[in-house]
Amino acid sequence: MGFLIYNEKAQLVLVKARDCLDSDKLRFACCKLKLKHGVTNSAEIPSASSVVFPRKLDSRVRVDVPRPKKSRSRKDKEDEEEILVIKGIELDRNKFVKFDVFINDEDDPVSRPDNTEFAGSFVNVQQKRSDGKRKSTVLRIAITELLEDLDADDDDSVIVTLVPRAGIDDVTIGGIEIQFAS
Repeated sequence: MGFLIYNEKAQLVLVKARDCLDSDKLRFACCKLKLKHGVTNSAEIPSASSVVFPRKLDSRVRVDVPRPKKSRSRKDKEDEEEILVIKGIELDRNKFVKFDVFINDEDDPVSRPDNTEFAGSFVNVQQKRSDGKRKSTVLRIAITELLEDLDADDDDSVIVTLVPRAGIDDVTIGGIEIQFAS
């Protein structure tokens, strides 16, 4: 089966259905993109205790965060939610700020988009106040189900990545830890 269509040069071209599976036959090439997150070897990821906090969020931050409890039963998971806590987020309340949070399994030797789970985002909506005061806040993200999806339930720690997206020129992070909430 084929179709006659006009290409971008106004030339009539016969396109067969089977050709749609091969971009070379269609003479179409996607542009090469350089991804921001890159590929990182897990040996390069510092532990949460070795990273100095408070720390400016002027670039991507990756830390190996220890888990207080591992291998919890189904009942324990129902009773207590495992919470990722990013504490001491200091920022100018008059600026729009956004950063994303990703979690990896500690056993993955390489961190890529296909083996990383998106945990959530922090967003500060710009407030028009003339006092110029800074705001200090905390981000809490429930990660029990996310850890199950990663098969990281038996791991001693997880790799947390903070990826700045907007307005991060004057943002400070006070620390990252895992807590439990009932």
